[in-house]
Amino acid sequence: MNSKLLVTVLSALVFAGARLQAAGDDTVLLNTLGYTTGQSVLLTHMAVGTLADAYVAKTYKSDQASTFITTYINVTKGMKEQMTKLVDADTLSKNDTQFVNNTIEVLDLVVKESEELKAYIITGDAKEAQAYDKARQKALKEIKTLLGMKD
Repeated sequence: MNSKLLVTVLSALVFAGARLQAAGDDTVLLNTLGYTTGQSVLLTHMAVGTLADAYVAKTYKSDQASTFITTYINVTKGMKEQMTKLVDADTLSKNDTQFVNNTIEVLDLVVKESEELKAYIITGDAKEAQAYDKARQKALKEIKTLLGMKD
């Protein structure tokens, strides 16, 4: 199944990069942005899930897990800030701008997912765990949409 997921992710990234083809001389730059953006969003989501699993399995204590999740949150927020600056620069085509705006929305969902996990790590409350799972599922759905991935 891992190879199937890898093929799906790579196909999705090719699809995402193809959306950026209309950029003329900036095609390579924009394709690279599409690939790295898609990879970053997906891998951050997966890292948050792996951290959740490891925390529940008691691989990490709450202070360790909190440190990791805070790092994920900060890096994701930083990426969102840079993507917002890119849109604000008004140098992209309409389609490219839409892709970046969609990515920003998905980054917000990954931050929400991460914050819900952090709340669970801090409180241990089952309601927080449920909120995390709901946010995780929503983020995954939108990541799949962004990257053109099928179930």
